[in-house]
Amino acid sequence: MIGGTIKKPGIALGIAIAGLAFGGATSASAADLGGGGYADLEERIAELEATTARKGNRKVSLTVSGLVNEAILFWDDGQESNAYVITNEEAQTRVRFLGEAEITKGWKAGYLIELGIRGSRGDRVDQDTADGGSATDQIFTRHSAWWLSSKDYGKLWLGLTSDAADGITEINLANTNHFASSNKQYAGDGGNGFFIKNNLGNNIAIAPGTSLRWGHVSSPPGAAQQIGEGHRENLVKYETPTIAGFTGSASWGEDDIWNIALRYKGEFSGFKFAAGIAYSEINKNNQNTWRRGAGDTDELGLSASLLHTETGLYVTGAYGHLTDDGISAISANLDDESDFYFVQAGIERKFFPIGKTTLFGEYWQTERGAWGVPVAGGGGNVISIGGNFVTGSTYEGWGLGLNQNFNEVFDLYLVYNHTTADISTTGGKLTGIEDQFDYVVGGAQIKF
Repeated sequence: MIGGTIKKPGIALGIAIAGLAFGGATSASAADLGGGGYADLEERIAELEATTARKGNRKVSLTVSGLVNEAILFWDDGQESNAYVITNEEAQTRVRFLGEAEITKGWKAGYLIELGIRGSRGDRVDQDTADGGSATDQIFTRHSAWWLSSKDYGKLWLGLTSDAADGITEINLANTNHFASSNKQYAGDGGNGFFIKNNLGNNIAIAPGTSLRWGHVSSPPGAAQQIGEGHRENLVKYETPTIAGFTGSASWGEDDIWNIALRYKGEFSGFKFAAGIAYSEINKNNQNTWRRGAGDTDELGLSASLLHTETGLYVTGAYGHLTDDGISAISANLDDESDFYFVQAGIERKFFPIGKTTLFGEYWQTERGAWGVPVAGGGGNVISIGGNFVTGSTYEGWGLGLNQNFNEVFDLYLVYNHTTADISTTGGKLTGIEDQFDYVVGGAQIKF
């Protein structure tokens, strides 16, 4: 059988001997199994079996899959420009092991193990660090969880995996999420990334040992995603069966994070439509590295996507809202709310036989309140610049992008984004800074 696996040495040996004997009618040397020939054949079969990937037993299936997503980031901060090779964090390089088995009629059990792989982390590089610093050359656990499911009763998860809100602001029927999702953080995420410098080219101090970065305006400190977006935690999660296109979910974990979500996917009148909405709360005692604010936070995240199947025209939008109780506890005069908006529109169709082409334009804006940073023991402080508290900021940008798919498994992409920052303090608008950042990302994703 072409592409199959021979699992029993005896059967394999019998087939091999039969083949050699048949060939012996025209070649005596091919049929000569005397001397060390038999031992060599057994040794070769044992070697092949030792290197053959197989499932653990006959009852549990195993599927190995994943993707590789590497790119070149060209950037310009207004004073300096350069290019880095990065692992694209929009869809991180990974390998996945998924298993399942029917345990009784109508019930299945399974597991998910997924490892993330980074060379140079794309959202942590800066003007001085081309490889992402401590975030470079990593293999780490993205998922490690088991599940129990029933067609009638839904699915229960336990372990390290996506919470109910994960992906809620990234719903997109077009093939762009691997390089141009709503998480606009190539310049930096959660207080990381490229420095926002002053007009003299110097870093701007916001705390002892800490300088102002684009990651401070793109998302809350510690957050690896946009406002309203979920993440992966150690948790328990329940997903309902799909009813009329709707699926509900709820999760709880860590100390404490919980969220609920509702998603929909369907087709009507020549259109495909997908949407979702989620509500999340994070307790101030949670010391998770992607914690959102200075104290307790609650968030709303949603997105929707509409695609016309005949023309390939599509539009996608997302929104997120966050309230940080840690800010209002510091001062009632500080803005404790933040909002995020995103829209992407374009066309996706098969202009060429090789696969679908996607062309699009996009715009986003993040309006943050006062910047609160978490401190040990709960609560937090407000960031200051030159002795003035940061009372709010606006991070916005627009871009153009192109993706060419090949045979459903390989994507070549290119995206250009122009971003700007506007920062307000108790002393007025922050001036004398390089408040624009431009970048181009070109790369490829291959799935396996």
